[in-house]
Amino acid sequence: MKRVTVLCVAGDRNDAVTRLRALGMLHVAAERVAGGEELEDARRQLERARTALAGLPAGSDGATPAPRGAASLVDDVLRLVHERRELDGTLAQLGAERAAIAPFGDFDPDQARELAAHGLVLRLYQFPAKGELPPVPAGASLQVVGEGGGSRAAVLLGPPSVALAAREVPLPERSLGACERELGERRERRAAIERELAGLATSRDALVGRIGRLEDEVQFAEAKAAMGSHDGIAWLSGYCPASAVPRLTEHARSAGWALVVAEPSKDEPVPTLLESRPWIRQVHAVLEMIGITPGYAEPDVSPLFLIFLVLFAAMLIGDAGYGALMLVGVLAARRKYRTAPAQPFHLLRTIALATIAWGAVTGTWFAIPAVPAALDVFRVEWLAGADKLATTKHVMLLCFFLGAAHLTIAHVWAAMRAGRSLTALAQFGWIATTWCMFFVARTMVLGDPFPGVMMPITIAGIAAIVLFMTPVRQLKDEWFNHVMLPLSLVSNFVDVVSYLRLFAVGTAGVAVASSFNDMAARIGAGGGADLVVAALVAIFGHTLNLLLCAMGVLVHGVRLNTLEFSAHLGMQWSGVPYRPLRDRGPAPLGADGVSGGPTPSATDDPIT
Repeated sequence: MKRVTVLCVAGDRNDAVTRLRALGMLHVAAERVAGGEELEDARRQLERARTALAGLPAGSDGATPAPRGAASLVDDVLRLVHERRELDGTLAQLGAERAAIAPFGDFDPDQARELAAHGLVLRLYQFPAKGELPPVPAGASLQVVGEGGGSRAAVLLGPPSVALAAREVPLPERSLGACERELGERRERRAAIERELAGLATSRDALVGRIGRLEDEVQFAEAKAAMGSHDGIAWLSGYCPASAVPRLTEHARSAGWALVVAEPSKDEPVPTLLESRPWIRQVHAVLEMIGITPGYAEPDVSPLFLIFLVLFAAMLIGDAGYGALMLVGVLAARRKYRTAPAQPFHLLRTIALATIAWGAVTGTWFAIPAVPAALDVFRVEWLAGADKLATTKHVMLLCFFLGAAHLTIAHVWAAMRAGRSLTALAQFGWIATTWCMFFVARTMVLGDPFPGVMMPITIAGIAAIVLFMTPVRQLKDEWFNHVMLPLSLVSNFVDVVSYLRLFAVGTAGVAVASSFNDMAARIGAGGGADLVVAALVAIFGHTLNLLLCAMGVLVHGVRLNTLEFSAHLGMQWSGVPYRPLRDRGPAPLGADGVSGGPTPSATDDPIT
């Protein structure tokens, strides 16, 4: 990246920002963004559109959207969402009111109040379901009118001075019937609102495009607000990829701008532009989903992130049958959503293929005990042999090995980044201790003997860490790293052992699938209609298990890359994504508010 400052005549500032947006190269450095009516209005419209989108239901049942104005669409959605929110509050109050008076039945409270004119008062009480009722004073009558929920509802009729030492329920303002009628009306109105929102949801794609356009407008207004001005000269600073500087320079020359290009300093928040090979870009969807970006000075770990994420996902899902279902589902979804970004589909396809491969070598196909010979030919005896105890130890050993290898790569990379400095030697010390922790875990969990040769290697590794982990000039400020070293070594052991989650989650998934298979087999043993029930149980069980596996990938597979591996590499994921000032083209909802043409893909980039 290069730091670029564009200077122009103050009177041409609006034209300059418009031209820069059309170029789509400059990531504006917003050190100062002065407020203004245009910027606040753009932000307000964007927030309203986002709120409207959040209020729409997810599905639109494939209905064809009717052309509608952008403003009216947002207004209608927000009006309905606001009314629905108020209805929910009213329904909650009515539900509580009905629950309080339902045990006493349907009666007219006004008639009960009229009794007071004749010297009688009607009081409502609730008593425990068990136990004797309190004595009733002379001249009064107590009648139980309902039971349920662990209590009894009773009505006391007597003189105004008569009362019982029990829980009294206030006389309601209206009858149970009136309350239920209003409750029904409110529910009908809420259902009607849901139907209206479902109809408006057919315009979801247009609203999404409108939000993208409004985001551009906010970015445009922020860029104009960020421009400095003095003595008739206006300027705008930002960052631009080095490869795009010649084109920007040529355009500046034709536009009559002055251009200052410089190397950014170490303290600047330089944006990060990930430029990976096509086969690697699929993992960028994960980084965008969890909202992390490597810092500008940090390495791009996308290749390793992709490789290990796919491997971890395959082990966590662990079933070739599930992988086949995923593959079919991804291919079908891709055919249906051709205009959607391709990266998530590519990643899911890669994970599905890896899951099929892992499930094949472990002999796991929908957790069926005996698979056909044509499928069993791929099974590897070391991972899925007849001796279950031995194969379990082998898979656990593989998890420990993957953990040590993964963390070793991180330290090797960190040593390469350190170059020829002495701190690189500390990284090799950490590699030695990492493999020591591997053998310690193997001994403690699997019972294998600890190799004697690792003891001097570990001592040498710890010595290298102590001597070289902190440069001498920084020792005064970072001496606490040495004090915390014992805890760091323990943390290193915990990190290696944490990779055992690949075995634990994968095994749990197979056990859950096997349990549902057994349940379905017992139900379907009688034949006939029971077979239909058994099939439904099996489908439900495997669907639930597959969803749990997907959650496991998100929680554990991503964590091992973004926490354990990244911590050993020294990555903080402190980057700011490169988002150049650019125009996405014609608004999906045009100036007249009518749906326009398709929105360009988010992957379209004038630089690449």
